[in-house]
Amino acid sequence: MERTLYTLTRPVFLIGFMGAGKTTMARRLARECGLICADTDRCMERKYGMSAKELYEQAGEEGFRQMEAETLEEFVQGEPRIIACGGGIVMGERSREIIRTCGFAVYVHVTADESAERISNHDSRPFFHSMESVRSVNQVRVPLYEELADVTVDSSSRTSGRMAYEVKDILVKEGILCPVRK
Repeated sequence: MERTLYTLTRPVFLIGFMGAGKTTMARRLARECGLICADTDRCMERKYGMSAKELYEQAGEEGFRQMEAETLEEFVQGEPRIIACGGGIVMGERSREIIRTCGFAVYVHVTADESAERISNHDSRPFFHSMESVRSVNQVRVPLYEELADVTVDSSSRTSGRMAYEVKDILVKEGILCPVRK
């Protein structure tokens, strides 16, 4: 049996805190639907030859947010794709405007505690110094995620497969994900 392939009518931005599962879900959704996916942090790391943490430390907050916005601009000029955004992308005004005007935003929600548990073994995260720093950063970002979100999915205690299925269903219902072949 031939699987159904899909096309996107506009980019889909997966936004949310670090450790929410955005990258894993983007890959899963892209694979299941025959779509292109991209990750802002990975793209910047390849382009500049440094980890996201090193880029942030070297360029500072303002420079890093500019690089994120430039990366988003490159993505939205090409074929629509699923874009896993770095957790802090909402801190850049230009990035928020791109997300708001150019695509459909899915807020992948995770609690600060669950985020900390998921990322505790990764020293590559710029803001993971302590549980208090995770909570503090999360408190600032959550209202921005909520403001930009066209839809919210909860990733707490859920598999990437289950979340991808839910997001796929939402995108089809919204007319953003369209079947091209059965």
